Amino acid sequence: MEKIRHTAKFHTSGKTNVLMAVLSAAAAFTASFGKILGFPSSMNVAVAVLSGTNVIPAFLGSALAYFVSGTFSEGIVQLCAILVIGAVRLVMPSADHKDDPVFVSLLTTGAMLLFSCVMSVAMPSDTYTASLRMISSLMCGCVVFIALTVKRQRNRSGVFDLTGINGVFTAILYIMFISTITAAPLHVVNLGRIAGTLFMLMAVRKYRNIGGAVVGALTTCGVLLCTPSLARNTLLLATSGLICGAFLQFGSLVIVLVFLAVSLVSLVAMGVNGDTFSMFADLLIGSVLFIALPVPVIKRVAKKVVGVKNSVDLVGQTTSSKLNMASRTLGGIRGQLTMVTAAIDKRSKEATLSKRVRSVVCTDCDMYSVCSKRCVQLDDSFSKLESIVCTYNNLSLDDVEKHLGGCVRKSLLCKSFNELYTDFVAERADSMRVREMREFLSEQLSSMEDILSDLSFRAGQVRSVDPQLSARVREHFSNLGYPNVKACVYIDENLCQRVDVFITAQFRGDLVRLTATLSEMIDYDLDMPVIVKVDNITRMSFAEMPKFTVDIKSFSASSSGEYSGDSFEVFDSSVNEKYIVLSDGMGTGKRARLDSLFSVSLVTRLIRSGMSMQTAHRLINSMLRVKGWEESFATLDIMRLELNGGTAQFLKSGAAQSFLFRDGGLKAIGGQAFPAGILAECTPDVSELKLFDGDVLLMTSDGVEDATAREILRCNGMNAQEIVTALGAKALAQRTGGRRDDITIIAAKIFLRDENEK
Repeated sequence: MEKIRHTAKFHTSGKTNVLMAVLSAAAAFTASFGKILGFPSSMNVAVAVLSGTNVIPAFLGSALAYFVSGTFSEGIVQLCAILVIGAVRLVMPSADHKDDPVFVSLLTTGAMLLFSCVMSVAMPSDTYTASLRMISSLMCGCVVFIALTVKRQRNRSGVFDLTGINGVFTAILYIMFISTITAAPLHVVNLGRIAGTLFMLMAVRKYRNIGGAVVGALTTCGVLLCTPSLARNTLLLATSGLICGAFLQFGSLVIVLVFLAVSLVSLVAMGVNGDTFSMFADLLIGSVLFIALPVPVIKRVAKKVVGVKNSVDLVGQTTSSKLNMASRTLGGIRGQLTMVTAAIDKRSKEATLSKRVRSVVCTDCDMYSVCSKRCVQLDDSFSKLESIVCTYNNLSLDDVEKHLGGCVRKSLLCKSFNELYTDFVAERADSMRVREMREFLSEQLSSMEDILSDLSFRAGQVRSVDPQLSARVREHFSNLGYPNVKACVYIDENLCQRVDVFITAQFRGDLVRLTATLSEMIDYDLDMPVIVKVDNITRMSFAEMPKFTVDIKSFSASSSGEYSGDSFEVFDSSVNEKYIVLSDGMGTGKRARLDSLFSVSLVTRLIRSGMSMQTAHRLINSMLRVKGWEESFATLDIMRLELNGGTAQFLKSGAAQSFLFRDGGLKAIGGQAFPAGILAECTPDVSELKLFDGDVLLMTSDGVEDATAREILRCNGMNAQEIVTALGAKALAQRTGGRRDDITIIAAKIFLRDENEK
């Protein structure tokens, strides 16, 4: 019996070894097609190193891939490095160092750098190619170190926690994985985007919209690292993941349908291009795979890899660090994209038309050595000929005779200038389009970076959570007849007590009685809640009464009596946070009204969702630039009042100055930046000030003169309504017979809350 058991174990072990060898060869084969910014990557070397005893199968898989793709000469560095690393690890006397992350990563990096230098010497290339070889070698060593560190941590504790540095390592490995399989030579579909779609939907199922947004952003980074031209459409994954996560409660099928619908609308909105249909096909295949995979299988695999059983605990521990890590990753990728753009621009400036002509005509000329002695004069003559052909789109023999009369190849020189000029102009046009696309990608990555930073900041604002009080609040709402209640009682970074409650219905009870009950329950005086309803989910946000109150009043008048080009909105994002958003569309009438209304509406929605004023402004600027109207410019004036801390923040983009009236003095605030929608990098003017009792803050459109504001505000004892009424009447009287403009005036008067009121 023991002999039979031993034989069965031997056969099982043999099958496992064969399977691992085949998997190592297949992984190395796939990784050999990898690209980093269009340059062959060294991820197949990392696969071979991580395969352990299966180095030879990995070597054969890599060699086969280079043979199939016809790039065997380009893979010499990787193949030699695999053989040397395998030999060194085979003859090492100490088994402890064989799996040491530091030693193995240094060995890998050293072997790659050695053969990269040998290749650069044996086959001279430009500095850019040599630099990419070195960068690829360093990245290979880093990936080996990270993978072995992750493996060691998982083996030691049996659990791999995604917080802190572990989360960063996992994100880097995921980005490199997506980047590697994106380059797989499949002309119909893209494996990287298919895998990214699958993993993003799995993240939505486990971590809801936050997981979908993070994995979507990391997938975009991976695709961008491999093929920047495909990253434009891939950017929508983060947004689609964020949106479809809100529909988790309706099941996987609804999640997929919402994801595909949002993605399709986004693709159409971005403009149909050569990659649009391929992108949608990749999303469709990934979604089908997500539906086809059984949920129990996914959960079992996730437990083995991650070792986490409670997804709620995981989200609570890792949301802030993961979002911050993702933001930093996007910043790094954006920095690399900027460096590549600068390098390409520098190289294109050096490649002039005259240099191209000289390389074609003069290199093999018998008189080349004679002409070279007159280097300065020759350069000047070629520059003049280049200037002529660029000015008149043609060069004649008379021009060549005039400036290079001693040339023995006048006809060939003239013909080369005219033919190469056409190619030169086409290349410059293509370079401009590619540069514009890179700038667009950089702008979108920057916006995504800001969004993730905002979400990370919001997630990190919670200082302490009271689980007992949270359970009591949840039980109270359940007794009121609201099932599936989610409640959290916590203290924020300003030491303000807060209560957030989510119910799957509209609250129909007495809000005053509810607020009094919760105040007694948590032993804090709570203010009336801010209620936000999205579909059938209602969020009720309670907070203790702030130190300050504010009275806000407004006055508006149209120049034509019909459509006003000014739009504004006053809203609360929480009990302690109040926002005033004012936008003045360029000009007057319906077009200006649509621009300003679009800006105000979108800013309001973005800020209510948790984004900062700066991120909202960046997104508005991008959207106005691509909206497609002849003029899509709008000023943006945002005031944020933090009534518990007593501060006011201002963001101005092309907006008129605001005013602070305090103790008889008047101070102008901001007003120097360009309107949103004009420039790609439209930096707003941001300022902040401390609030005191009796302060009056005034926001106006450009229809109100500064002198008018100064005159009215110096009248003490006026309330907010009297201030805007007087200012409006004065402004209307002053514009009679002169230039007419839309007028909007908003006054906010600050009061310190009496302690007895609390």
